[in-house]
Amino acid sequence: MNLIESYQSNRLVDRLHAVAQFILVFLILAAVNTIAMRNYKRIDTTLGRDFTLSAQTVAYLAQLERPVQIVVTLSDQDNDLGIRDIFHDVKSLLNEYEYETRNNETNRIQVEYIDIYKQANKAKELGIDQADSIIFISGSQRPRVIPINKLYHMVNNELHEFLGETVFTQSVLEVSQQNPPHIYFTSGHGELDIQNVTSGQGISRLQDELRTRNIDVTTLNLASQNKVPEDASLLIIPAPKTRFLPQEQELLKTYLRRSSGRLLVLLEPGYQHGLDDLLFDWGILTDNAIAVETDRDSVINGGDLMIRLYTPHAITDELIKMGMPIITDRARVVREDPGRPIDDSLIVTELMATSPQSWGEKNYATEATPTYDPTIDLKGPIRVGAISERKVDSALGISIPGGRLTVIGSSNFITNNRIQASGNLFLVLNAINYGIDRVAQLNIPPRPIRK
Repeated sequence: MNLIESYQSNRLVDRLHAVAQFILVFLILAAVNTIAMRNYKRIDTTLGRDFTLSAQTVAYLAQLERPVQIVVTLSDQDNDLGIRDIFHDVKSLLNEYEYETRNNETNRIQVEYIDIYKQANKAKELGIDQADSIIFISGSQRPRVIPINKLYHMVNNELHEFLGETVFTQSVLEVSQQNPPHIYFTSGHGELDIQNVTSGQGISRLQDELRTRNIDVTTLNLASQNKVPEDASLLIIPAPKTRFLPQEQELLKTYLRRSSGRLLVLLEPGYQHGLDDLLFDWGILTDNAIAVETDRDSVINGGDLMIRLYTPHAITDELIKMGMPIITDRARVVREDPGRPIDDSLIVTELMATSPQSWGEKNYATEATPTYDPTIDLKGPIRVGAISERKVDSALGISIPGGRLTVIGSSNFITNNRIQASGNLFLVLNAINYGIDRVAQLNIPPRPIRK
């Protein structure tokens, strides 16, 4: 072989080596990429892991029943710098929701950002007309619209805590459930009416709030039933003006005890409800007395009560954190029955009370100005709400939730003209969510705003 032939042969070998090396490197990179895609791990490097989802949210997302589309109508190009900051918080958190629900490169939660003015056709197609909002859509359920003022806890007119995960997780659960909870409002005793749109007597706004949360709502007249419907997730008795019949009370007893039912009762002073035996079985006493408040910080102009004292519980924790009172016209006494039967399976918690300067007035029906009589009246603070929960031991020796009975000594706080005041809506929704086991928003801690 001459020199030229030898040189050409070496060049050919070098080229083959180069091609082989290129193919080998390509295969290695492809293998690494495949492994990385299958074992992809994101790390939150923010101080305090601000955008890492809680274990509760991750667990709920793993059981997501159907895909959810989230449409954000915020923009990072907004002239308002505050909106830009909110956009950053929202986008950073929603990225984690997309990541946690990714499966074979398909996200069960998909997030889209649109400008409802520049993308008017797209917004119309989605049925969206609200700027600066986050909209949750799934299947044929009514979309859940979250305005940005629901995402933050304010203190002294400044952003204090970001509630995004709390609100987002709850909204995802609400719109994605294929079989939404069914709540029955009792009728036939002069109760507040979910169809009534008047300001002082109707509770149609509460019905609207529930339906936007993917909760079915129906009225129920127990007098014409032989049992509580099997699809009842919760019964609500909203301010009865006449007594429940004995047979109706028995239906409620059976529902709570044998079906581990859930019952929310809102009582008004001055009316006989006919549920005394049921309440006694569950360790709750409703004295025929109303709270008279003398603390100026617990009364607003016009005489309405501001109920400020709460016992820590899933129903009241949010009100405690946000420092929001309940505003209502009157409240009757609702407390743990000191003479209730001994029952280790029953846990009674007094949820809220008026100030220590108040008292429970028993002669409230007279026209005279009420004065405290220590011989008959109840010394403050006056308990005006309680929950009784029964634990049932299973065959495996594990305690499982039984029935739940929540009683609040006022109903006016849920009427159309008051439900949006201060903590009123929070209280009734928390009580309902706790009753139907929707507690995600009650367990996820808020994230502090870092300045």
